[in-house]
Amino acid sequence: MDNVTIRRIAVAAGAVALTGGVLLAGAGSASADTKGKHHSAIGGEVGTSHVARWTTTYYDGVAWNATVFVDYGRSGAWTKCSDGHETHGPLVGPGTWLWGGDCYNHGRIVNYGWYDG
Repeated sequence: MDNVTIRRIAVAAGAVALTGGVLLAGAGSASADTKGKHHSAIGGEVGTSHVARWTTTYYDGVAWNATVFVDYGRSGAWTKCSDGHETHGPLVGPGTWLWGGDCYNHGRIVNYGWYDG
């Protein structure tokens, strides 16, 4: 590999790491179409639609984190809180992602998972 190829790989890896950090924070996206079908990680729907693998790595009733593999299409993290508040992370394409969400100042988590875009 020449230096230009190595540099491009490093830039791409840095962008993925940065994007993963943003998704882990559960940042919402104004451009995300949140009207798509929602899938509950609690209800065992993993393996359907765009998400082929889901591993919840942290859950305390108020916040959650998961490692997710999107195999095709676009999906994003989703959290529903006890006061009715819902948070949607940005839609992302295929790859392995670190997702998360929380209900800080909105009660407790009543459901979480992903939505398709």
